[in-house]
Amino acid sequence: MQFIYTAMISKQFNEEIISAKDTQHICAKTLDQYQKAYKVDTNKFEWVYLVYGIQDDQPIVFYLSYLDSITALPKNRFSSYVSQVNQSSFAELLYLVSHYSVFLENEDSEDNLSLLKVTPNKNTVQHYFECTFGKLLYHYQLEQLYCSLTQSNAEEAIAFRREINIKRLSTYEKAKMIALPTGESLFEVITQNLHNGFTTYPNIKEAIALHSYLNQ
Repeated sequence: MQFIYTAMISKQFNEEIISAKDTQHICAKTLDQYQKAYKVDTNKFEWVYLVYGIQDDQPIVFYLSYLDSITALPKNRFSSYVSQVNQSSFAELLYLVSHYSVFLENEDSEDNLSLLKVTPNKNTVQHYFECTFGKLLYHYQLEQLYCSLTQSNAEEAIAFRREINIKRLSTYEKAKMIALPTGESLFEVITQNLHNGFTTYPNIKEAIALHSYLNQ
């Protein structure tokens, strides 16, 4: 059984749930590379949800997620979100591809794109988050702040970011002792600007592919 949906915006988007072992699908090569890179157990995760376009007879995958059981396609599909964002804005497309898995978990929420629709009141610190709609979204933002304020190295910054994301109380207390030139603590910056309660990796490759696909 497969679920297939095709949408036309300025370009065509295909959304499908297929067998993870399908070697004949147009995206089979991409799936094989992904499975090898991330050591996906296709006996456990038998299905894959794919969002892709076709350009010059080649597939361009914008999102994929392995599933342990067959489900229907999401009610609010990837293409519906694409139709609601500024398709020429790299920042908005990056937000979409990086947070789409969160959207799927909060499928009934009308607030998934609300961040893009509000103009934040910018204080000095929020100018640092100007390219991410006034919010702390991505791992690198938190890591760079920590490195700059504490003269730490990259490994220490990654460890700090991970502990913030798992909400370790001792690390929160540590953040309260780190001051910015504005007088705010790093803890205040994090708690006031962190979106969805955690940071994530920006899916830059997928955003570049999506922006190119929509704007060529």
